Amino acid sequence: MKKVYILGMVLCMCTLLVSCNDEWKDELFTRMVSFKAPNGSNSVSDIYIRYQPDGSGSFQLPVIVSGSQTNDQDIAVKISVDNDTLAILNTEKYLDRRDLWYKQLPERFYSFPTENICVIPAGRDVQTYDIDFHLKGLDLNEKWVLPLTIEEDPSYALNVRKGYYKALLNLHLFNDYSGTYSATGMNVYLGESSNDPATTGTRDVRVVDDKSVFFYAGTWWEEDEQRDKYKVVVEFGEGTKDVDGIVTGPLTVKAGDAVNEAQISSYGNCTYRRSVEPHPTQPHIELHTTVMYLSYYYTDVTSDPNNPLTYRVTGNMSMQRSVNTLIPDQDQAIQW
Repeated sequence: MKKVYILGMVLCMCTLLVSCNDEWKDELFTRMVSFKAPNGSNSVSDIYIRYQPDGSGSFQLPVIVSGSQTNDQDIAVKISVDNDTLAILNTEKYLDRRDLWYKQLPERFYSFPTENICVIPAGRDVQTYDIDFHLKGLDLNEKWVLPLTIEEDPSYALNVRKGYYKALLNLHLFNDYSGTYSATGMNVYLGESSNDPATTGTRDVRVVDDKSVFFYAGTWWEEDEQRDKYKVVVEFGEGTKDVDGIVTGPLTVKAGDAVNEAQISSYGNCTYRRSVEPHPTQPHIELHTTVMYLSYYYTDVTSDPNNPLTYRVTGNMSMQRSVNTLIPDQDQAIQW
């Protein structure tokens, strides 16, 4: 009798195990569609597009469907421009500082080759949605965002958690010289003094064109209300390469403000140095280093308009990019 009881228990356990295993053959969750466009600390999703002189560019936005099983049907996801969320974000983040607001990218600067539909085919959980950009004539001084949303439709469920059905694409155009530079080597002196220089940790250097960039003079930042008067534009001239592959060349420094109220002017020789070296431990990574050696003057005409102060800035700024040589698309190859 005891053996019969034990055998019965074993059969029951086997039945339970088979039943549990069968559960994995079914979808355990509600399949939901969303973008793969996570927001950073700036509350938007940064995307990087290489600057082209003709203004062309493209981006592939991943659209995903969640679930425990592979998607088994074609899903036609409807996508449109979101004209509401950006205004709410600006008001909450910057209040009345409209000079810091993100601006919605005007319609003439982008297009969607597949109109407003992204089809995730059966057998796939991810499909990219193509966006073509036509950026010629765009004011690169502003912070441009293309806000997108997935529309509601009875054929699929939206992943509304943390707003995953929205994508606030913050455009960052880049060239070989733009990026975040270490600026601790740039000393800001009052007039011709050589004592107690001011410094900043980093400088955001942004695209003007394929050979030029700009940043803000001295210790001025993007958050300063009068920052437009203090743009320093740097143009990279033709360089020469030595036997070690290091390129050096001249820099031309000028004011980004046509009126040049801040009296930005260079002095001495301004030059750059660029090198490409292998990563010491990762053979597929290249280290691209750019160093700018700069000397320029500017005048603070806004802190106290009745008593403008002239500053002298001299030293160097450096940036290093890690580039994955196994990835052909440069915007993806650079480890931002």
